Amino acid sequence: MAKKAENKVPTPEHESEEWVRVDSTGNPLADQAPSAEEIAAHLAAANRTHTESLGDAWAVLTGKNPAAIMGQIAATVMHEGGTRPAWQWKRGGKDHILLAWPQDQPVRASVLVAGDEGEKLAPVTATPLLEGLPNDLMVDQVHPWQTGVEANVAVTMVEGKSPMWFYDPLYGRDKDDLTPGVLHTFLLAGLAYGLRKAMLDEITITQGQRYEAYAQIWLADNPGKTRLDVPPLKVDVSKRHMIMPGRNFCEYQMRATIEEVRDCQLEQMPVKLLYLSFPFDDRQPMRLPVYASKMTLGDYEPEVGHDIDAYVWLQGRIIDIDEIGRASCRERVSSPV
Repeated sequence: MAKKAENKVPTPEHESEEWVRVDSTGNPLADQAPSAEEIAAHLAAANRTHTESLGDAWAVLTGKNPAAIMGQIAATVMHEGGTRPAWQWKRGGKDHILLAWPQDQPVRASVLVAGDEGEKLAPVTATPLLEGLPNDLMVDQVHPWQTGVEANVAVTMVEGKSPMWFYDPLYGRDKDDLTPGVLHTFLLAGLAYGLRKAMLDEITITQGQRYEAYAQIWLADNPGKTRLDVPPLKVDVSKRHMIMPGRNFCEYQMRATIEEVRDCQLEQMPVKLLYLSFPFDDRQPMRLPVYASKMTLGDYEPEVGHDIDAYVWLQGRIIDIDEIGRASCRERVSSPV
């Protein structure tokens, strides 16, 4: 059965409408959402950049300055970490192995080591590795990082719609398969840079296609009134699912409802694993596990059923070969390396 339109991920024409945040009595708040022009610029990618840095991700997961701890993280991973057959590959006469630690958690620190075949392998990059859930997505385009082993990848969920970007820590392995127009099953996850319980259940819209349609109906029902008399359109956003582009590629503002909560940990940092989904009218929902550290959550304790507003960095990779056999029956993230 098709989902109701109000539950689907917003399309660009919905996203371009101006959002005015209001309090419980309907009065506009002083701290407003971005203007329509700012949102349009975001959607056009005019103000978005490809940041080839993982500093923000490491900071929210460790609560420390990444520059001060990366040496320790790399040493721990290389001494205690494990790998999988799907995390090892050869390219250009070099061996590549991804090591990850700890082995019993779905959120891990990882180090990619590489070197000439048969020679000593040296660290190339260190990445927070997030176990994701499988989603069928079509490749749109790729932005390789200067490291040559990482990339930002754009995929489409619905043909003709704007692509969604995520960081691929295994681009060195996946690159030959990331051909535009090809459908793959990706393991997709998110890391929350900011997250809170949604405080507002209503927004007002003052322009855009939806407002224009509303204004025409209102004027027809109110003879003698002018366009200046048309009141703002108030929209209930409780239990809504929304995604909007953030400051950089791979970053998104989201509103969703928590479906499940699990506890995990990366070294000394407690991490909540929140399961979200984003319904569509004409395809399966996008399933997204989002990791939120204690540093990000502060005093907020997320619970099933809470509506949340979050700022999320997305990570994904083509499903690991050793995952394919169990992906169809797995409903939640499995953690063993």
